[in-house]
Amino acid sequence: MPLPLATERLVIRPYRDEDAAALHEVFGSPEVMKWTPSPPSKDVAETRERLARTMAFTARQPPGFGLWALELKESAEFLGQVGLFPVEGKGPEVEVAYELAPRVWGHGYATEAARALLEYGFGEMALRRVVALILPANTRSRTVASKCGMTLEGPGRFYGLDLLTYAREAP
Repeated sequence: MPLPLATERLVIRPYRDEDAAALHEVFGSPEVMKWTPSPPSKDVAETRERLARTMAFTARQPPGFGLWALELKESAEFLGQVGLFPVEGKGPEVEVAYELAPRVWGHGYATEAARALLEYGFGEMALRRVVALILPANTRSRTVASKCGMTLEGPGRFYGLDLLTYAREAP
């Protein structure tokens, strides 16, 4: 993906080592991490290790795939993490993901970022289908997927969890 990718209010950019402290607001939050397959980080040092693994994961992905930092365009304020990547790291399905700091929930940032990633995935990457894998009780994430034109297909088991699969086909 030619990063940074910009929307009206947001910038999706590659991670930098110095993002660890800001990312800890996401990875260290029980409120965020209860919706993921990973427990919260205990401290910034653990988040720094996770960030290094995330950056290494992204470096191993085919062009256009990975996990990236999300920030406000106007102020460069760090908001969270978004990405497009093979489900469970192996595919063949491609997943769109969005994990934002709780203080910025409810502003439409996740929807705006996910729409940009879907547009890029269907356009530049010529993807035919993208999924969002969501815990059934995560109504906020389910709303984001729906607002992005994704349709509930049903339950599935991924990452060792019982999740709902939302999907969208290329236009």
